[in-house]
Amino acid sequence: MPSKDWTEYWLSRLEREAQARNLSPNTLRNYSLAVRAFLAFRPGSPYAWRREDLTRFLADLKEKGLAGSTLNLYRDDLAFFCRNVSRMPHCVESLPKARQDQKLPAILSREKIQALLKTHPSPKHRLALGLAYGCGLRVGELTLLRLEDLDFSRRTLTVRLGKGGKDRTIMLPLALDASLRGYLKTYRPQTYLFESTVPGRPLSRRTFQILFRNAVDRCGISHVGGIHSLRHAFATHLLEAGTDLKMIQALLGHSSYKTTERYARVASQRLKLVESPVDRVWQG
Repeated sequence: MPSKDWTEYWLSRLEREAQARNLSPNTLRNYSLAVRAFLAFRPGSPYAWRREDLTRFLADLKEKGLAGSTLNLYRDDLAFFCRNVSRMPHCVESLPKARQDQKLPAILSREKIQALLKTHPSPKHRLALGLAYGCGLRVGELTLLRLEDLDFSRRTLTVRLGKGGKDRTIMLPLALDASLRGYLKTYRPQTYLFESTVPGRPLSRRTFQILFRNAVDRCGISHVGGIHSLRHAFATHLLEAGTDLKMIQALLGHSSYKTTERYARVASQRLKLVESPVDRVWQG
């Protein structure tokens, strides 16, 4: 069977398994990308895969400059496939994880975020960036927000099937209430909160990433990551304002407390930068 046919056959098997487990579309997309990449690297039936094949594949990705966290995502995605789709778990037995750099995320200041929101010419895009920051949303969650997820009476936003397939409820920032109502009245989306030029179809992740990058370039802001930076800023600013870390964990939808703890280190580092001992000497 040609390699292309193998690819489509196993991707369809993967899709059926993902649907049976009620996995999110984003999870299926990531699994499919990993399997497609590996089948391009090592064409042929997965029944012939060996542990050495996966090791060489991950080593090849590392040589291409992929970060340890990305390598581990590929590893985990392929492990799911080998264990649950091809039923060849020996391929991933004792396959080590890559070492990950413990880098703290760069945090945008409140002033820079205000500049991002004020300088963007599109009310629709300003609102999207405002919600990404004001509710700490992942870009995938922002993409799939539906009109029914808004509750103005309770002033809440419900994120459905977030990472890990979990729902969570977040308070809508009061500062965005008027903008949100005005946007709905002007743009009249049908199904999703932020729709493309085709009614009923959501804007793509790529569109949100581009509009964030355009806003950053317009403001002349450097040393910042992608739109996920707004989520990092949301968590850090809440922590600096005295919000309990457990509450921030719930708002972000983190399964592990350790994932949220890193914001405590970020906040601590920022505090040291603001309150330098040298400053106290001069003040004295």
